[in-house]
Amino acid sequence: MKVFIAVDNSELAEKAFDWYYRELHKDGNDVLVAHSAEYPHIGSYAFLGGQLPVEEIHAASAEATRKYEALKEKYLKKIEDQQSAKIFFEVHEKPAEGLVKMAEKSHCDFIVIGSRGLGAVRRTILGSISDYVMHHAKVPVMVFHK
Repeated sequence: MKVFIAVDNSELAEKAFDWYYRELHKDGNDVLVAHSAEYPHIGSYAFLGGQLPVEEIHAASAEATRKYEALKEKYLKKIEDQQSAKIFFEVHEKPAEGLVKMAEKSHCDFIVIGSRGLGAVRRTILGSISDYVMHHAKVPVMVFHK
């Protein structure tokens, strides 16, 4: 079985990852640890008719890269003893859509993802990555809650 585990910087994503390995993992399963990073936000200067400061672009890009690499390194350490585990990190405009595309591209059989536990109103306003994945993935999705 090929298992796709979606991760981010949240404690809940790490708990979902750990839970999978503790409760569900079987020898022979291929595990794909996946992260769909969002392009860094660089402010709204351009929309307001102002100049976009180059320093701000570089700072936002450097910070996003630092976080991305730290997350990747964290999960590389977690899977170093697992021969059948791989890391799959990509940058997408919309992380939820990116995760679904990555899952399809990997031909996985099952997806594990954490849920931030947003209430109905916040989920409607902010959107929910786990909700999007659950409704658009073509394979079963296990959503890990608090």
